[in-house]
Amino acid sequence: MNLVDVIVRYSLMLIAIVLGGQPAHANDLKQLYELALTRDTVLQVAHFQRDATIEVRPQALAPLLPQLSASASATRERAGYESSQISSTQSAGCALSADAGTQRCYGTVRGLGLNLSQTLWSYQAFNQLKEANFQAAAAEATFRGAEQNLLLRVAQAYFGILSASDQLAANRSEREAFGTLLNQATVRQQTGVGPRSDVAQAQAFYDATEQSVIDAANALDDANLALTEIVGPRADRIAPLRDDIPLSSPEPASAEEWVAAARQENFDVRAAQLKVEAASRDVSAQRGRGLPTLLLTGSSSKLSQNEILGGNQTLDTVGVSFSWPILQGGAVASAVRQSRALYRQAEAAFDAALRDAERQTRASFRNIVSGVQRIAAARRAVASGRDAVEASRRSVEFGTGKEFDLLNAQNNYYVAIRAYNQARYDYLTNVLGLKLEAGRLTERDLIAIDDLLVEGG
Repeated sequence: MNLVDVIVRYSLMLIAIVLGGQPAHANDLKQLYELALTRDTVLQVAHFQRDATIEVRPQALAPLLPQLSASASATRERAGYESSQISSTQSAGCALSADAGTQRCYGTVRGLGLNLSQTLWSYQAFNQLKEANFQAAAAEATFRGAEQNLLLRVAQAYFGILSASDQLAANRSEREAFGTLLNQATVRQQTGVGPRSDVAQAQAFYDATEQSVIDAANALDDANLALTEIVGPRADRIAPLRDDIPLSSPEPASAEEWVAAARQENFDVRAAQLKVEAASRDVSAQRGRGLPTLLLTGSSSKLSQNEILGGNQTLDTVGVSFSWPILQGGAVASAVRQSRALYRQAEAAFDAALRDAERQTRASFRNIVSGVQRIAAARRAVASGRDAVEASRRSVEFGTGKEFDLLNAQNNYYVAIRAYNQARYDYLTNVLGLKLEAGRLTERDLIAIDDLLVEGG
């Protein structure tokens, strides 16, 4: 068995060890996403924020609906009367004053009342309702965007573990391969076949791999923590990606069509646009604070009191109430200026969201197209790197090649392996990212990637 075969076999063994040591199970990605739906704190924050924001609509609608209030009271009253004004039947509960010319009468007054009002016209209230409608719609769009973003974040965290695992396996295999070359160079130097410089060069390449193995192990721990942050504690192994993943260009094949979809369907863009509409309505609502309000009012009240205080009374009223706050110390004008500034801020935020969506969409589209080419090129680089290692090894064995050339060929081979592995994950991430920017990312897209995972028995 030649050196290249040993390296390849050892690499596969390391990958199996790093990924769990036992056969992996398919549907890992889908199961992790289902865990994230109930455990991800970012989505929970977005969920509760949506629930809180949509309550502004019934609160804004309330002033336009009938308002009914009830009141009850009990008071103790004292009234003074000239003695000649009070009959003997009314004198109960009354006491003569010192001059005997007046009497102080005491009594308890109990009152019950109902007040009903209905807004007939309020420019402020009507615009606040329209503003609340846009705010609720923006909150829903933001939440929908968070749901789609969770799909991408789970996939990115999953690919992060796979990428770190591949890096660690490749670095360990590389260290082992350079260790084998170091041993061979040492044997040749001891037998007088090879120079001491070959040993020094092999030792330098071997020593350089130690730090990369340590860094790769730390990166794998960080990647696992990143996934745990989303889905919480887990005991599942991570199924690796098949080597033969399908590669295809975006459909439709025009970047402009994807950009047009992003302008219309991207949830961040939609939420920003709805916030602009809400801010516009708020300007009108603040201006309405200084305009008249028209109410239809009705009331019914009943008083129970002593005869000397006026006796029992019942009063029913109905009418129209008109109010106009003419002067409020400049508060309305200030509120309008503030609202206009917030409107311009919302416009700027919408423009920024639109530009960002266009940039991300074009970048993802371009990276998918170039990713297909990069994967094919990386695959060829791995194959040619393997051939170069084998050719250099034979040259060294026959004494026609240099040890340094073999070491460089070995180093280039593992660089190509790492680049190939990463290119595959970048391609799949860009596929999901493009659909996210266009507002078209669904669970089906995650399941399609889940089907590309190695299925164990």
